[in-house]
Amino acid sequence: MVLTGNDTKVLKAGDPEPPLAPGVARIYSMRFCPWAERVVLYAAAKGIDAEVVNIDLHSQPEWYKAKKHPKGQVPCFEKDGKIVYESAIIPEYLDGIFPDTAILPSDPYERSQQRLVMEQFQPFWMTFYGLFVIVKEQLQGEARQAKFKALEGVIDNIEKNVLKSDYFGGSSAGFPDWMLFPFIERLSLFSKFLDPPTPFPSEERWPKLSAWWARISSVPEVQPCIQPEDVHIKFLEAYKAVKEYKDAKPDYDMGLH
Repeated sequence: MVLTGNDTKVLKAGDPEPPLAPGVARIYSMRFCPWAERVVLYAAAKGIDAEVVNIDLHSQPEWYKAKKHPKGQVPCFEKDGKIVYESAIIPEYLDGIFPDTAILPSDPYERSQQRLVMEQFQPFWMTFYGLFVIVKEQLQGEARQAKFKALEGVIDNIEKNVLKSDYFGGSSAGFPDWMLFPFIERLSLFSKFLDPPTPFPSEERWPKLSAWWARISSVPEVQPCIQPEDVHIKFLEAYKAVKEYKDAKPDYDMGLH
């Protein structure tokens, strides 16, 4: 598997569109975007040869929104003139065009069970983003603790009722594992980013989920696809000094200088 370009600088307004040879697969991404990371990880897990082109999300190249993604967002996948976007749709498309390495099961029941895991995670998303609210609004006291408590309650449920094997996909990493990885990764980063920190991972409180995190983090395909912890934390810290995310001007090339 050759996944090239993941650690390259972003293309921004005024930059030309890089040529794409017939038969070559390309992922439009941004190194710190969890939605784009889903697709990069999924492609790596499948062993797909693909190139990654990173996009400046505050100043996209003109051709990107005009020709690739109508909202100028990432991720986006392109091959042989066909373009697919949305982080939960691209992986299924990849399984369709590269069936020999399909991660989603072919059995309809097993496939439905992996999708069901994603449905069971619905309460997680709102409480997870509560961590960003803590940063954005600089919450303190009871308001801050309420966000923590809500998230911890959701994680308690995942520990008890959702994670039933070594992986969410069963005995090996499956579709839900790669879809969830970037968000659990950021949950772990917040444990070092916030003061006081979030309690995840915790082998005492969440032994199964903490063991899952250690297990999937050590999958060989993962490390080349994620950013070093210290660089990622510095990127998150860029949001601390501003009151609104729209006012933030993150350094998308952080760690590459």
